Amino acid sequence: MVSRLDAKDGRILYVLKVLKQHGLVRVRESLIHKIFYYITRDKLSVKFDFYDNVKFSYEIRERLEKLCERGYIRRIFLVVRLGGVYIPLYSITEKGLEYLERRERLSKKDARIIEKFISKVAKKKSFRE
Repeated sequence: MVSRLDAKDGRILYVLKVLKQHGLVRVRESLIHKIFYYITRDKLSVKFDFYDNVKFSYEIRERLEKLCERGYIRRIFLVVRLGGVYIPLYSITEKGLEYLERRERLSKKDARIIEKFISKVAKKKSFRE
């Protein structure tokens, strides 16, 4: 039996969609974790599990894997150095965008929180690195 996407998966897809609208088509996994770390503190209606003050969540990593397997997002690897150092980059697919259009599962409050945060930090140089 195939499990359906839930509200947390929808938030991840929406963040990738807003990032794409700001010109970031492919983003590092660490950036996704940082975004959710900060917006979870800004009273987002769904919470992800973070350990202490570490900006990393195993829950987000597992959800990214599931979304990749189901075709809602795409993962490519950026090779930093020959010999094995690589960075996973994620981007939303057409299937993910269609899901967001079909299923308006995102509350207006959460959409505002995500859009406000991303538009505020999208202007910073460190955000694009």
